Amino acid sequence: MRLHLLFLSAGFTQCPADNVHECIQNGGLCFSTCPAPFRETGSCGCGVSCCQWR
Repeated sequence: MRLHLLFLSAGFTQCPADNVHECIQNGGLCFSTCPAPFRETGSCGCGVSCCQWR
């Protein structure tokens, strides 16, 4: 049962962002390339990356 709950946690079921609205809703920012303290978590469209603080 514990393993089942683990897979239903928000971190495991959250899909990568596909547009600007989803990126911001997931706590990210849109950059052309992610600066050093950020990591790429999806796309904002048109070659722009969705980046979140590490």
